[in-house]
Amino acid sequence: MLYTREIETELNGVPSITAEVNEIVKESGVKEGLCIVTVPEGTCGLCITSFWDKRGLYDLLDEIGRNIPNRVSYKNQESPHDASGRVKSAMMGTSKALIIHEGKLILGSSQGLVFMEFDGPRKRTFQVEIVEKA
Repeated sequence: MLYTREIETELNGVPSITAEVNEIVKESGVKEGLCIVTVPEGTCGLCITSFWDKRGLYDLLDEIGRNIPNRVSYKNQESPHDASGRVKSAMMGTSKALIIHEGKLILGSSQGLVFMEFDGPRKRTFQVEIVEKA
């Protein structure tokens, strides 16, 4: 079962999509299986991390930015944000697989699925595939 959702982002935004993905899992009725979330974009990514204090998410973005800065010396770019966003996206990844057990995602008590926007603002889509265990 494939579900598609849209999200409005901002530059260096880190919105949680955990609630939406949990709702999709619930809607699917699947009790045991896999939930695969993917972003078909080249300048954003997905991360499973603690979401309870948004400052931690900004610390994560700061570290990523320090290691992969926006700069004008990339060989292929539309803008410095676009060029560095492609590198960040490739390193962070654009897909996550989560286990569904007893109708719920297995995540730590303070963990969530975070959409990481490295370019933007944009209207983005993400897909969620629910696979029921045979």
